[in-house]
Amino acid sequence: MHGLLERNAAIVTSPRGFLALIATTLALLALIRAFLFPGVGGDDGEQLVFSQFFDWGYQLRNPPLVTWLLIGLQELTGPTVFSIVLLRGLALFAVYALSFGVALELLGERRIAALSAGSLLMIFQVGWNTIHGFTHTTFVTAFYLAALYLVLRLGRAPSVWGRVLFGAVLGFGLMAKYSFALFALALVIAALFERDLRRAILSPWVALGVALSLPVVVLQLTWLVEQAPSHYLVRSEVPLSLGENALRILKTLLRVCLSVVGFVMPFAVLRLAVFWRAVRSRPKPEGERAARLRFLERMLMIIAIAAFGAIAIIQADRPRSHYLFVLVPFVPYLFLRFGAAFTAVQIRRYAALVTLSAVVLVTALVTKYFVEPLICGHCEDHVPYDSFARQLRDAGFKGGTIFAYFHKEPLAGNLRVRFPHDRIVSAKHPKAIPPKRQPPGQCLVVWPVKGSVEPKSATVRGANESPLATKLPYDYPSRVITAPLSPWGKRPQQLEFLIVEGGAGGCR
Repeated sequence: MHGLLERNAAIVTSPRGFLALIATTLALLALIRAFLFPGVGGDDGEQLVFSQFFDWGYQLRNPPLVTWLLIGLQELTGPTVFSIVLLRGLALFAVYALSFGVALELLGERRIAALSAGSLLMIFQVGWNTIHGFTHTTFVTAFYLAALYLVLRLGRAPSVWGRVLFGAVLGFGLMAKYSFALFALALVIAALFERDLRRAILSPWVALGVALSLPVVVLQLTWLVEQAPSHYLVRSEVPLSLGENALRILKTLLRVCLSVVGFVMPFAVLRLAVFWRAVRSRPKPEGERAARLRFLERMLMIIAIAAFGAIAIIQADRPRSHYLFVLVPFVPYLFLRFGAAFTAVQIRRYAALVTLSAVVLVTALVTKYFVEPLICGHCEDHVPYDSFARQLRDAGFKGGTIFAYFHKEPLAGNLRVRFPHDRIVSAKHPKAIPPKRQPPGQCLVVWPVKGSVEPKSATVRGANESPLATKLPYDYPSRVITAPLSPWGKRPQQLEFLIVEGGAGGCR
């Protein structure tokens, strides 16, 4: 057993071995997710709809960088489930590789740096939830780590190209997710307190890198301002009293604290179980190590203050799990603080945990495919879309425009995979309409039988009120199709649809 642990640690804690482990794990997860599960969730479904055409924006809550990259990737793969899974997998690999780079810059010790980066496999939100969604969040996390890595690298070895790249990352990171602005601000302010980091980033070359991104950033933000309705810009709710606002802030802060604790699980427990002696007898930081700890602590403190400001001033009271990915740099911080006390035995044990985490993730995804259909209430990953697509064609749909409802299953994105040459419009984003299909065809309106209240009237109303302006009567004849849930052929699912042969309004 000792020899096996030793060999595993030798592989996992070497740069090539660590990257090979991560690449193999992510490749297996991507292949299983893309080719075993027939359906995708809401975030992936939205991207499959948006990637039908280029625009400066598609929705108010997320910038378009992911969609732009997906459009380019689909030139090679086509509009497939694999395209969005592959894109997210590449971003995840960048997250793990950059996390290793950050830890190496901080620690200067490859073994501990690899364990630090491998710890992300043990964080449920990072290791598991990113398999099924969180594409924008994954990309912005890669930008978080890229910006942090470049600052640390420039502090140690300044270069012109590094500064230009850092400036470009600051600009284009905003196109991954708007929350990047908060991280970038905290990073830059914290760096200004350290002399070597301050000299590295206060450079006209950094400004040049930012300038390279400005045309894209300005055009996209212009689209955002033009599209944002007034209620996004001005709050119309009745102001809370001082006591009510204080109580709301306290409740929200409690939820945030609980969310932070939940975010680092089970990594925090596993780490303490292996390294409790190192945590108890941590060495006192000195020299450059102390300076880097101060830098990271300032950065994390500024992020916390900004979060408190959002809670108190903007009245943001719904902390969501993807916001907490900004805490990913907290992992290398912990290894920087405690890593110097790790013994060879602890390193071997923790390397075994990293490898075990990779095996558990792959095994759990396969298990999910076979077990979830037996117990799930909302089975969006298992909906038999291939069977539904065949039945829709058999029912007479030859091509045209598909208007699909979004609750509970993201029909539009999943149907785009099955109807790659047709125009797909989602009732959730009715303004995101691809160019007209040439030649025009039929109008297919489709919705799940179970889901929202009165799903037929809700879908027809959405089609009528959308820019397609179908003007369909609510009693237009519709039909129902049925297919068993994958993979066991039980718990039949149903869709309802109507087909207008000559099209309806802009739906044709």
